[in-house]
Amino acid sequence: MANRIFLSLAIIALMLTAAVTGWIIFGRATQSVTMSGDGLVVTASDMGGGFSLVDENGKPATEQNYSSKFALVYFGYSFCPDVCPTGLQTISSAIEKLGPDADKVVPVFISVDPERDTPDQLKEYTNLFHDRMEGLTGSKSQIDELTKSFRVYYAIRKDQDPENYPVDHSSFTYLMDGDWKIRAVFRHEVTPDQMAKAIKTVL
Repeated sequence: MANRIFLSLAIIALMLTAAVTGWIIFGRATQSVTMSGDGLVVTASDMGGGFSLVDENGKPATEQNYSSKFALVYFGYSFCPDVCPTGLQTISSAIEKLGPDADKVVPVFISVDPERDTPDQLKEYTNLFHDRMEGLTGSKSQIDELTKSFRVYYAIRKDQDPENYPVDHSSFTYLMDGDWKIRAVFRHEVTPDQMAKAIKTVL
């Protein structure tokens, strides 16, 4: 009973931390943790599976591309009017705030709109935010498989506009280590300072 009470208090403390700071560290734990206010349940051991995509230079890319570094992964699309630019600017600012540790982290933007986000389009877009940001795209089936493994929601809304359609999508940022294991999840409201501080705890 005492152990269960202690565990409950520990989970509550983690939830409060997430609510206040906008981030939560999972380390290599396999225990599920619920992030306050978002209804997201994360099990560190089964998120972020391997992938086979194409990078912004038109070359094949897999999770092995990031085996020697940490990766800050964001899912979105280059025609996004506001959410993606805000999220990517936060990531870019956090990278700069890491100082000498910045080279240990690669910002990665994965498109959920492969029809419009060609490699050339992604390269032009990611360069607007950070010179080391890498854009990834692929077929719809490849994107569907990867977003499922990350519990990412997205919906292409061609019903609203067949050509200039919006894409509804979740807006979390995922910190992956060199083994492509999830180490942290950041909510959209996180600040660059909070993100940088969290990253430094696991570098």
